Amino acid sequence: MTRSGDNAERDGAPLRPREDFFIAERPGYLLHKAALLLLEDVEKALETVGMRSRYFFVLASLAGGPELSQQDLSRLLNLDPTTVVTVIDEMERNQHVERRRNPADRRRYNLILTDAGRAALAAVDSVVTEVETAFFGTLDDDEREVMRRMLDRMLAGRWPASVCSD
Repeated sequence: MTRSGDNAERDGAPLRPREDFFIAERPGYLLHKAALLLLEDVEKALETVGMRSRYFFVLASLAGGPELSQQDLSRLLNLDPTTVVTVIDEMERNQHVERRRNPADRRRYNLILTDAGRAALAAVDSVVTEVETAFFGTLDDDEREVMRRMLDRMLAGRWPASVCSD
C-alpha cells in the first residue's frame, strides 16, 4: 500500500533528502520514521476490514506460546494499561479473547485467544503481510533477513520477561 500526498518524486523516481538535512543521517530517526510509515500503512489496510493495529497486535501477541496478562501486553506493545483494558474488553465482547485467573497469582488474569480470535487473526494476517511485503519491497529476501537479524540483536534483552525463554 502506498501513501499519496506530498511524497517527493521526480520523473517517477523517489527523491532522497538534501545533504544538509542532517536528521536523515541518524539511524534512530530513520528507524522511527520507517516504523511510523509502516504503521500508517498497516492502519489504512486494517481499516478496510474493520480492525485497528492495536487489536491486530494483541491478537498476534496472544497467538504465540506464552500466556500473557494485560500488564504483559502493556509492556510488550508499549500501550498504556488503560488502553490495553479497553482493547481486551472489546475483544472479550467479540469473543476473541477470554480472561482466565492465573493459577499462580489469583490477582492476575491470563488472556487466552479463543477459536474465534484465531479465526479473526487468520482473516487479517494476510492483510498485514501484504502491507509489509509492499513496504519492504525495495529489499531483496537476503536484505530483509539481514535487517530482521540486526533488529533481533538490537532488541535482545529488551523484551518483557513474559515472552522470553529461560
